[in-house]
Amino acid sequence: MSVSPDHSDAPMISVITATYDLLSQGRQDSFRGVIDCMARQNCLDAEHIIQDGASSDGTVEFIRDLTAAAPRTRVISEPDTGLYDAMNKGAQAARGQYLLFLNSDDSLASDDILNRATDRLAATQPDFLYGATLRRFEDGSERMGTRMSLKAVLQRMPFCHNSVFIKRDVFLTLGGHDTQFRIAADYDLMLRLIGGGYQGERMDDPISLFWDRGATSDDVATGQDYARVWVKYYADFQAAQGLTEQDFAAFYRRGHMPARLILELLRRSDTPEPIRIAARHSLSKTLRRSVQFWRSY
Repeated sequence: MSVSPDHSDAPMISVITATYDLLSQGRQDSFRGVIDCMARQNCLDAEHIIQDGASSDGTVEFIRDLTAAAPRTRVISEPDTGLYDAMNKGAQAARGQYLLFLNSDDSLASDDILNRATDRLAATQPDFLYGATLRRFEDGSERMGTRMSLKAVLQRMPFCHNSVFIKRDVFLTLGGHDTQFRIAADYDLMLRLIGGGYQGERMDDPISLFWDRGATSDDVATGQDYARVWVKYYADFQAAQGLTEQDFAAFYRRGHMPARLILELLRRSDTPEPIRIAARHSLSKTLRRSVQFWRSY
């Protein structure tokens, strides 16, 4: 059933975790890690919303038992159309001023990150606050993601989706995630967020921790979904005429959009300033890579 948020005594942060059929997928242990990391936060100004997609394998009962003693945790189970729809539903139910989406097999990077983020958010009230993502490997080693730049938004995600706090009102104003994108809805949201002129700030601290368990991502499917995002925004540009979705997917693999499309973005008077800055950055990358003959795609 759908739950309407009660905004009395609202927390600063709502952490939203989407789940579905954890038991049948053998993901109980990784999800326990999510609950454990939230318990270690000891943040009085954060809530945890677990948005389940009407699991039928005992997952809901497992989650309720696991979180029975967890303060400020709400479990909601209702049908959804996929991960991003579940995130949207969690955002609707959230009471916090800011949203953080934490996957059911990820974690937070440190035990006090929510308290530190709360202090920063309360002090400056940005539209969004982003930080690094820590990647931990099976051998126990860790690596910090350093590729965080709003200027890169025309090439890729400028930061990981699970390492950005977004103002709930801004998220809802933007319409949340566009669920037509199965993989790149987070990228589409970032394009709208940055292109909409919303003001963000950067934290030097890592926010989330991604466990690299050796699984390989589907780069082809990711490229196709990124291509569909670019087509959504730029199909009516003169420079995009004759370009197919497959052409855009090829440009994604190369790490940049076509130079003529970027130039048209720069010439158009209706291009938002943040996208204009990103276009200049992207054009520099495109020109540099065009003479790097050793690159293979």
